Amino acid sequence: MTSLIFTLALGMQTYGNPEVFCHIKDKAIDESSGIAASNGTGGVFYTHNDSGDVARFFRFDKKGEITGIFRLNGVQALDWEDMASAKVDGKPYLYLGDIGDNARVRKEIFIHRVAEPEPDQDSTVLTKFDTYVVKYPDKARDCEALMVHPKTGDIYLVTKARDNETVVYRLPAPKASGNFTLEKLGTIDINTGGIGPQNWVTASDISPNGKYVVVRTYSGAVEYTVPKNDFVNWWKTPQRQVKLRAEKQGEAICYTGDGMSFLTTSEGNPCEVSRIPRKN
Repeated sequence: MTSLIFTLALGMQTYGNPEVFCHIKDKAIDESSGIAASNGTGGVFYTHNDSGDVARFFRFDKKGEITGIFRLNGVQALDWEDMASAKVDGKPYLYLGDIGDNARVRKEIFIHRVAEPEPDQDSTVLTKFDTYVVKYPDKARDCEALMVHPKTGDIYLVTKARDNETVVYRLPAPKASGNFTLEKLGTIDINTGGIGPQNWVTASDISPNGKYVVVRTYSGAVEYTVPKNDFVNWWKTPQRQVKLRAEKQGEAICYTGDGMSFLTTSEGNPCEVSRIPRKN
């Protein structure tokens, strides 16, 4: 009976047709690789570029207007690939993942945590932030998907299958800057209908209530319902396919602040932001 109820619950979660949410016309954003919704202010969003840009991220509104540019002082951006937002101890933070490694040769990757800028805070150089210097427990991996649990602050990475396997790792919530080793949770099989590299993972996110996880590839996305009180095994539950808009090279996804939609971006300028409604 329990299995039947769970199956019916999965079937009740459906998705609307993808639609254009806005266009970010600022020429500085030409290779959007991460997106996050504000945890403190409705209608506020963040994005950053892929490798080749400096260590900065952008704040924008529902109209695609840039309302702030924030640079991390003294930080070199090697290959920023994803970002996430989460409240820890009641305070909203942004997490920026310098986690890309196409050649799989990096000895360490970096995750930067910054306090989410105040709504009236203009463009500035940020001097206060945490940097987590992270190593894999087994070997170097290419990764483009970072997400943070909205209640615990635990960090999860989902790797890109350049070496023919997609692996889930966890970093229990760090309290401060330092050196850390990821915990390997297991491998995951993701198929969004693409062929070969079109099924490679490029982004992920956790819903604001912590009950769902979405993982995207170049060709689509899948959503999971998290087992009750067992978040570390989210990836072992059935996948639900989520149709995305056709994109030039889609490498970002997030839940909106109310958890009722996904937002995605694609590389290119102007940067198109798409929305996919979630329906119960």
